[in-house]
Amino acid sequence: MTPRRLIPYVVVFLILAGVYGGLRWRQEQQVARDEQAKKVFHLQESDLSDLSLVRGKDEVRLVKKDQVWHLTAPLNTTADQTVVASMLTTLARLRKERDLGAEKDLKPFGLDKPGLVVKFTAQGQPHQLVIGAKVPGDQNYYVLRDQDPHLLTISMGSKDSLDRQLLALRDKILLPFIMGEVKGLKVKGPKTATALSKTGPQTWGWVGRPDFRVRGDRVEKLLRDLHIARAKNFLEPPPKKLEPLGLVPKRRTEITVATSAGDRTLWLGTKKGDAVYARLGAGGAVVLVDAALADEVGRTLASLEDRRLWSGSIAAVHQVVWGPPGKTWTARKDQGAWKITGPDQAATQQPAARLELALWNFQKLEGAKNLPPGDAPKGPPAFGLELLDQAGKPLLHLEEVGAQGKDRLMVRTGKGKTTATALIPRAPFRQWQEEMHRLTAAAEPAGSSRETGKGGKGSKK
Repeated sequence: MTPRRLIPYVVVFLILAGVYGGLRWRQEQQVARDEQAKKVFHLQESDLSDLSLVRGKDEVRLVKKDQVWHLTAPLNTTADQTVVASMLTTLARLRKERDLGAEKDLKPFGLDKPGLVVKFTAQGQPHQLVIGAKVPGDQNYYVLRDQDPHLLTISMGSKDSLDRQLLALRDKILLPFIMGEVKGLKVKGPKTATALSKTGPQTWGWVGRPDFRVRGDRVEKLLRDLHIARAKNFLEPPPKKLEPLGLVPKRRTEITVATSAGDRTLWLGTKKGDAVYARLGAGGAVVLVDAALADEVGRTLASLEDRRLWSGSIAAVHQVVWGPPGKTWTARKDQGAWKITGPDQAATQQPAARLELALWNFQKLEGAKNLPPGDAPKGPPAFGLELLDQAGKPLLHLEEVGAQGKDRLMVRTGKGKTTATALIPRAPFRQWQEEMHRLTAAAEPAGSSRETGKGGKGSKK
């Protein structure tokens, strides 16, 4: 078929494609018009400048100032921005389930004395949504929009999203701070005080105690818990006496988070059931918070010392040497795997994740007690471990040098010229040694059938 004879087919195809495209566009436009027709209000979330929830004579009023929503009645405080945002989205996307036409008698629909009236201003224009009774045998509610006499229904989910109580609308953040801006943490109790300073992305130091090794990961976890902590309830009216709540200086715990934007302080008092009394600084509201937060503070302070045998970066390790003297194994990182060689030139290979899991488990081993340098036995070690970086620089050198009873081992650890001797629990260390042994269980001496492969020299045909 010549190209000229194809021209009519091409023309027909283009015409059909144009017709199809036009029909598709008209259908999409009709769907969009139908959706717009179903909307109760034609507005965007950003259009609203104030919002009120009226229940009889009670009113909860919110006002937007500098893009932040605040409660102005019945009290003045910051609102929960997430909750308010969900209400604004509901109003902007609110759709009518049914239009029942104009009704003069509103009493049968619960609209003569509505349980909730939502009033708001959008682009300078006042609006309201009057919510009445639930539709019998249905999951919808009767509503009236502005001055429109038409009776509409909206879904139960939309009604629930707008029908918020004062507690839900209050900002329940205990310590407003940005994690990346934290510079320090202070915890002051009736008898003790701890001041910590951030020394690196994940490292911390105890102010005034440079030789004390701080578990940075535990401090970071406590900060995350403080960051996400929320008030469970507010004490209204504010209590005049703080002594029964444990919020006076001689009884309270003061937690101060230091950031580049300033310090934020939270007081914790006595427990009440599964909660604990708290106050947001000297002039803040008195609230109840989850007692687990106070428990986490206590656990962190009790386990603040870093007793791990090694707390370095697993990603920095490129070579691992372990085993008894004269029978050591060496693992070298090679892209996505570790190549392992050992006694009698035995060799094997393990996925990167498996050996690095063993290193991660090693990181969990902690010393029970540090010993004076002279208390360590002088004999040869029973086991050794060495971690090196990509350039061959030692990251850790560990030797098992003795035992104390049946439950503890003596190990000597060092990095460079600095060494320390510690007692560690025997059982977890032996479990870790067994894990390392399993990494080499499949190793075979050089020249074995696995090394030469099928059909190679010395193989059977």
